[in-house]
Amino acid sequence: MLGKKTGSFISWLIILSLCFNFFGLPGVASASSTDYTATYTNSTATTLPSTTASITSTVTATYAPTTIPKSTQTGLTVHFKKPSSWNSAIRIHYWNLNPTTVPISGAWPGILMKSDGNDWYSYTIAEATGSSLIFNDGSGKQTADLSRSVKEGWYYTDNTWYDTSPEMPKIPAISASPVPKTYDSSQSVTLSSTNSDDKIYYTIDGSTPTTSSTLYTSPIQVASSLTIKAFGVNSIGQTGNASSFAYMIDLNSDLQAPTITANLPTRHSDSSVTVSFNLNDNKAATTKAYYTDDGTEPTISSKVYILGNAMAGLTGPSILISKTTTLKFLVIDGAGNQTKQSFVYNIGNKGDFREDTIYFVITSRFYDGDSSNNMHAWDDAKARNPDSDPAWRGDFKGLIQKLDYIKALGFSAVWITPVVQNASGYDYHGYHAINFAKVDPRYESAGASYQDLINAAHAKGLKVIQDIVVNHTGNFGEENLYPMFKKDPAKPDTANNLVKTTDKLPSNYNTMTPDQQYQARLALMKNAETNNNIYHTEKSLSWESYTVQTGQIAGDCVDLNTENPAVNKYLIDTYNHYIDMGVDAFRVDTVKHVSRYIFNKYYIPAWKTRGGSDFYIFGEVATRYRDVWNSGIPAISTPFYTWKSSKSYPGDGKNDYASNKVSVEQEWADNSTTAGQPTSNNALLNGNTYHTPDYSMKSGMDVIDFPMHWAFKTAQEAFNMRSGDQYYNDATWNVTYIDSHDYAPDQAPENQRFAGTQDTWAENLDLMFTFRGIPAIFYGSEIEFQKGAVIDPGPNAPLSKTGRAYYGDHMEGSVTVQDYGKYTNATGTLAESLNHPLAKHIRQLNLIRRAVPALQKGQYSTENVTGNLAFKRRYTDSAKGIDSFALVTISGNATFTGIPNGTYVDAVTGNSKTVTDGKITLTCSGKGNARVYVLNGSGGIGETGTYLK
Repeated sequence: MLGKKTGSFISWLIILSLCFNFFGLPGVASASSTDYTATYTNSTATTLPSTTASITSTVTATYAPTTIPKSTQTGLTVHFKKPSSWNSAIRIHYWNLNPTTVPISGAWPGILMKSDGNDWYSYTIAEATGSSLIFNDGSGKQTADLSRSVKEGWYYTDNTWYDTSPEMPKIPAISASPVPKTYDSSQSVTLSSTNSDDKIYYTIDGSTPTTSSTLYTSPIQVASSLTIKAFGVNSIGQTGNASSFAYMIDLNSDLQAPTITANLPTRHSDSSVTVSFNLNDNKAATTKAYYTDDGTEPTISSKVYILGNAMAGLTGPSILISKTTTLKFLVIDGAGNQTKQSFVYNIGNKGDFREDTIYFVITSRFYDGDSSNNMHAWDDAKARNPDSDPAWRGDFKGLIQKLDYIKALGFSAVWITPVVQNASGYDYHGYHAINFAKVDPRYESAGASYQDLINAAHAKGLKVIQDIVVNHTGNFGEENLYPMFKKDPAKPDTANNLVKTTDKLPSNYNTMTPDQQYQARLALMKNAETNNNIYHTEKSLSWESYTVQTGQIAGDCVDLNTENPAVNKYLIDTYNHYIDMGVDAFRVDTVKHVSRYIFNKYYIPAWKTRGGSDFYIFGEVATRYRDVWNSGIPAISTPFYTWKSSKSYPGDGKNDYASNKVSVEQEWADNSTTAGQPTSNNALLNGNTYHTPDYSMKSGMDVIDFPMHWAFKTAQEAFNMRSGDQYYNDATWNVTYIDSHDYAPDQAPENQRFAGTQDTWAENLDLMFTFRGIPAIFYGSEIEFQKGAVIDPGPNAPLSKTGRAYYGDHMEGSVTVQDYGKYTNATGTLAESLNHPLAKHIRQLNLIRRAVPALQKGQYSTENVTGNLAFKRRYTDSAKGIDSFALVTISGNATFTGIPNGTYVDAVTGNSKTVTDGKITLTCSGKGNARVYVLNGSGGIGETGTYLK
């Protein structure tokens, strides 16, 4: 996610100030910014469906006169509510008029609006029926680009258009909870109205209520069947129609749905499993279970699993599961009550992840498959993200639709940003969790859940890598681990619509300024007396000291106390659920901010047990140095996390906070210098010979090769980082990339999407796909998407101007995919993207790498090799009959001596050379070109392109 490279001590206040400015923290003004808006809410017109339980009649009433002036002119009238931090000279700048004969507003900042009082301003664009527009105060504060085509509209401080004044009370409409229906026990019925201060009058004798009827003040106890009739009166005397709520109380009715349970938990298994299912119901009647095993929804026409009296339990026959399968059941009891439930069993070995290559996407910025779930982030107005490009735009449905594009490029794994529910001003990336156990609904659509995405990817032979966080939550707590707030699914996703779930915040919290609210939340979360040891309480942070693992790295990243076993258990159990869903690997965020001791004791063994020994885990240890050691401190350096500890600690064999804390502190102290750090030759050939790696001290977590990434300004600089490979347990497992959602290489410059020349890109890719490690590409790099754009300025610029822009416009169309990197019938802009020189280059590199095991899993050597970017690699697996030996040179000639005799075939051109004296010279001209001569290999793999030729 992020990392820092500074040796100085940073005070708590300075850190918070910097983080607020960078991350666009909701409710916190930047110390250096003057364009802060006090209210953060969703500016999209899309709303979530109501989940009200009421049954109401149609409401018809007449609004009382509004205090907001209405235009008497013909044309388009707009009203604007001034945010508290804006000055009072409110202006409107408008263009793109309909009809086009209507003149625009002229030069920026536009025309002064009329003040209507109470911070409302209005303006009528005469004769217009539609317009693009911006409200501003002429002094630097402004809205995003807006549009309006309805005759009159009110733009409120929640960044939303309304057709009537949002400050006028609405006509009361009454709802009731629980939903009116038949119950088998007494109910306590709660009535509510549209406006919080409405008065509700009701009757329970069937008569029509009036203002003389009973005033509702507390829940109504319903012990027998009755009908509640109620209506509301708002603060200005308007009334709504009466609504009826009929409750039937039948103590003998059967309202309980049957249950179905499995004898075997849904989880990964290396081999086949046999499962059976048990039905239970509360009544002695025939219960029937139907099921499918092909992913379709079960109906009464599906296969019958079992039927009979399930009151005492009814166990069905065993089912053999020999491959990954989703069993979906429909269970119906004698009264017609239904239960639908799915069980996913992931069977088989996930394979060696070094055989894969990775395509990395920010899901919300990749492809929009369902525009109905598009949603603005709370800080979209500050970022000036228009309605046409809200931060939450891409979704699972869009990713499912474009899996073929990813496979056509030759990739076999998709790394997606965190899927868990988030809450912050700019949370579209997924790293600010409020609920780790829930998938954020802003990603999902009907028929496109997270499970549907996993299933769709697997059906195409693609693995799913889930990005996860254990270091921190957002600053609104965590709904299960430390409840402070929760999302209300019945309301738009805005800061104001969060439901407070704690009584520990100040009583005047709701009337505080956003900055005061943030400080109140933080005071609660980082106070040892109130946080149940869930969060670290460190209030200072030095990036090169122990506090880097206990301090808060950003305003929206409150540091979890991972020495607390309760925290670890929750995170393990939560992420185990995603493993059970079929996720193939975890990319772990902000690894260096959590002690290796905790990873090795808790997380890695738990997830390897749940997902299988080959469940791949790799972490982001953001060490922005051209050295394997972060300021000479192993404990926060990239290779460190690939090792088990060789020492014993007080917490070994225990499960308590105190011993964990002592152990973490002691392991830090034991690894404060590079002296005595372990080394390995697991990535290195013995001459020309592959040897079995020694994994006895391997931690089980691999890493993003940050030192190589940081040096990838050029391939030669990155290649030079191999000098530190001995300090990794096995560098062939490192994930390698050039740029990402956070950084480009040092001096590239680091804050922009890779800005080097195209042939530099090509040469870098040659090295990444042929040298040790697992290649990963950030979405759009295949077309040099947003080249030179600042990657992440926070909500201080529209996303369209950044390295995290929406990519979907470059993937419109379709493609027919036969295999990885093999496709036909590409159309639209998708075809244009696949035909980009770098896309074709990546596709050919993927085809070559997939065909040559030495390039996937081979050890390497530069011994007896002359050439600037040249090396040899070999992988041997006698049990599988594999012995793959490859000679590689990039962008120049190379000579190899002392190699095995035989026939070598170039995977790029198909040219063959026979070696009889242990020596070969490979000729290669042109930057970005490469030669991959494979002993007894196949040549001419894929199509030659601009660079490989």
